[in-house]
Amino acid sequence: MRLPLTLPLGAVAKKAFSKLKSILKLRASRIFLSSLLLWILLYTHCRNQYWRDPHSAFFQDSHVYDLDYSLHRERESWHFIARYNAASNPPEYTDGRSEAPTVCAAMVTVRREHDTYFEASVGSLLEGLSEKERRALRLTVLFADTDPAVHPSWGMTWVDRLVDQAGGYVVSEEQLEHLRVLERERNFYEKGVFDYLYALRACQEVKAPYTVIFEDDIILATGWFAKTLKSLAEINHLQDQSRGQDQAEKKPWLYLRLFYTETSLGWNDSDAAYRHMPMIFLTLMASTFCVLLLLRRLRFPLLHLHLDTLSIAVLSLLCVPAFTALIYMVGKYNLMPLRGVVEMNKFGCCTQGLLFPADQVDGLITYLEERVHGQTDSLIEEYADLNGLSRYAVAPPVLQHVGLKSSRDNTDLNTQSTWAFWFEANEPGRLRKEHADLLEDEDVREMLGT
Repeated sequence: MRLPLTLPLGAVAKKAFSKLKSILKLRASRIFLSSLLLWILLYTHCRNQYWRDPHSAFFQDSHVYDLDYSLHRERESWHFIARYNAASNPPEYTDGRSEAPTVCAAMVTVRREHDTYFEASVGSLLEGLSEKERRALRLTVLFADTDPAVHPSWGMTWVDRLVDQAGGYVVSEEQLEHLRVLERERNFYEKGVFDYLYALRACQEVKAPYTVIFEDDIILATGWFAKTLKSLAEINHLQDQSRGQDQAEKKPWLYLRLFYTETSLGWNDSDAAYRHMPMIFLTLMASTFCVLLLLRRLRFPLLHLHLDTLSIAVLSLLCVPAFTALIYMVGKYNLMPLRGVVEMNKFGCCTQGLLFPADQVDGLITYLEERVHGQTDSLIEEYADLNGLSRYAVAPPVLQHVGLKSSRDNTDLNTQSTWAFWFEANEPGRLRKEHADLLEDEDVREMLGT
């Protein structure tokens, strides 16, 4: 008689269930399952909380570029501009034309083929400024088309009422013809440098202690100017503190960055926690294993009961690396966000808003005149590196780059990556309160001359 080769299905299931039940009775299994549940809960929390960091495992590019605070600020800007574009009876306005300003702000604008951002950029720059702030800020605009009349804002009433100085190129006919050639050939590498130089020189003539150059596709947050002045005061305090130190350690600074993107601020080889990641995992696992073994050796009844060898192995070899990996997955900027005035000699990006002390501008002008051609932001960084100049940034950024289409034929991917990922999470009420508090700050009042 031939015996069956397999057990009945019910018997197999019963045996498997019995085996599973015995496994689940193990303390190590319960530790593993409890840790897995906790890990899943933390993972879900991280997905909901840490999705803005472009270097986080939880990054959600489907929502992170949605405009939120920028839309609110844009509406405020358009309303502000509209009030001063009426044919008659505009509101009374304080400008920066009569007194010596603290900051000269220059904005370079060109006609765009698609969306235009210039009006909202200027509106967000000016809307909400107190009278004292506006007197301390001189605003000049360069319409950087060789025929400025092609720009939709050229000759608009609001420009004359709100901008302290606005106009096109004032150059020789020979220079203007060369600019027309650059414009036709779409040579933005040379024309971009020329326009930046033009804006720098225009502000040097004002003789303000500081110059800030803006691009024309930005949105500035409420209170940006007061926060910038506070940051300048903090930099001055840092300089004062360094006077008693070795002069070799004291570095002059080139600019204060009002915009940066977190795209460049992920884990990199300069971070010890990233550079030694395998060693950190091994150290944590080995340390946990040794500590648990030591605790078991103490032979306290409860410890001896819970810390069996398999449980120690699960905790050391599975749980510790899983939770450590979750920390790295959260992303560097989520773990260590920048706040206040920070030194940013590397990984700072783009020229949406750079503020220079006046005593550094002439040197930068000379360098750009010598180079003539290139990416303006890269040339500025080269100049800073060659001269050992420090660079600072206001954190978090006080402006957003909202231009979805580049005016210089840049790719959509590069344009989109020039983004302040947390800017859209700003809350209008909180920023208004912060602005009011800063206006009462002693450092800000001193910078405003009050």
